[in-house]
Amino acid sequence: MAKDTSSSKVSADVKRNRLIIKLHGSVQKRDIERIYTDIRFCVADLTPGFAVITDLTEARIGHLAGIDTFIKITRYLAEKKVGPVVRVVGQAKVIFTQIAKLSQQISGYQAMYAKDMEEAEVILADLIDKKRQVG
Repeated sequence: MAKDTSSSKVSADVKRNRLIIKLHGSVQKRDIERIYTDIRFCVADLTPGFAVITDLTEARIGHLAGIDTFIKITRYLAEKKVGPVVRVVGQAKVIFTQIAKLSQQISGYQAMYAKDMEEAEVILADLIDKKRQVG
């Protein structure tokens, strides 16, 4: 199931139990509100412990007006028992700094950071392997 917003995309990879969020351009309040709605629809198809990959490589800046909705998304994911969260940041940009600082102030889960989607996949694969070895 995939939902498009004007500048971003949210999709659920049900087979791999993943939520994939790709942010593009200047993320405005109306965009993040649609993203929140799309996340809720996609998470309904996933099971607790689902992974999240948020690709910020094409995003430039997040507007302050969207902070309340970002917090709402974070709390919603925690409530739905999110598993590993990986943020793909590429070259550090303004939006990375914004989200990293904001995330430090919100409890619920801790994100890991990757430079590209390939590294994000490796991080998740390593976590799955470790979980199998322990369990």
